[in-house]
Amino acid sequence: MPLVILPRLAVDDAPRFAPLLTAYSAALLRRDIQAADEAYARKLLSDDEPVANVAGAELDGRLVGFALYYDLPEAISGKRAGQLDDLFVEPSARGHGVAKALIARLVEEGVERGWMHLRWMVPENNPAAALYDRIAERAPWRSYVIPIDRSVSW
Repeated sequence: MPLVILPRLAVDDAPRFAPLLTAYSAALLRRDIQAADEAYARKLLSDDEPVANVAGAELDGRLVGFALYYDLPEAISGKRAGQLDDLFVEPSARGHGVAKALIARLVEEGVERGWMHLRWMVPENNPAAALYDRIAERAPWRSYVIPIDRSVSW
């Protein structure tokens, strides 16, 4: 079965989405975490969260990846911009073009919405950095974080 990109996951996708949220959090924080519950997944996918959008990727009919992104005003240009906030591909599905296809879908959406650009930040040790270096330009600024909740370490 081919790779299928779902432009918007729906609330009904919450049972399939919650385990990916858990795996993503565990990978990023590098420790076991409490499983993301279906209620949280539903909230992210509902119309009650008008700012967040979640695209999904299916491989062989199974949800294996997601991209959480925003459509934001871009103050300098007076246009809009896409902000990719979270991108995750299940380890067993890596190497099949899932991340690249999700990003390509967001670029298509950016064309449809008239975005000035799609931007994202990643940790220095991100395993997908090689892909990002091939398909995107590095931005001329640095990203920083001020930790507030000290129980979460970057």
